[in-house]
Amino acid sequence: MISGLFPEFPRLRGIVIGLGVAAALAGCSGLNLKPPPMAFYDLGLGAPAGLDPRLAPLRIEVAAPPWLASSALQYRLQWDDPLRRRSYAESRWVAQPSDMLALALERALKPGGSGNRCRLQIEVDEFVQVFDSAERSRVEVVLRAGLVPPRSDEALAQGEFRAAVPAPSGDAVGGVGAFRTAADRLAGELAGWIATLHRAGSPVDADARCRG
Repeated sequence: MISGLFPEFPRLRGIVIGLGVAAALAGCSGLNLKPPPMAFYDLGLGAPAGLDPRLAPLRIEVAAPPWLASSALQYRLQWDDPLRRRSYAESRWVAQPSDMLALALERALKPGGSGNRCRLQIEVDEFVQVFDSAERSRVEVVLRAGLVPPRSDEALAQGEFRAAVPAPSGDAVGGVGAFRTAADRLAGELAGWIATLHRAGSPVDADARCRG
């Protein structure tokens, strides 16, 4: 009976319902629900690695593969498609890992400038946080290093350096802390390696060739 007198009633009812939904949504927006702000991290300034300034390379060059050429803070889940790289949605590095490592190594290996003309070339092969469980994770950083004399592009010596450091917590903050520790540890290992290459009697003869 009502529908016969008011043929537009179903349409009006839909409009009323729509207005009610819109009002509800407007009320929710009034709560000012915002996503958490993005967090940005770096590797810190680090500490000098104790390398004799006379052995410090003239320049430190750090390169990384394309999948590390971003500011994403990457991780893997060992129990769920472990070959897949994921990244934190609300956490980022302030720069690419290669740029941050370059600064950290400059400060660690060359705090007082350079004492020879060799270049230290670094290739970053891995830079990732690995979760073995939801609470337990570690970071893995893998570098290849070459000491290159001033008059050649062929390295005097090459070496691979690895750091696996447990994270104090299973999140981005824990990962960042472990990455900082890994960077300091690798700087110390590189300093020891360079010192060995310059040691008297070394078959590499880096001491003479880095002065050329």
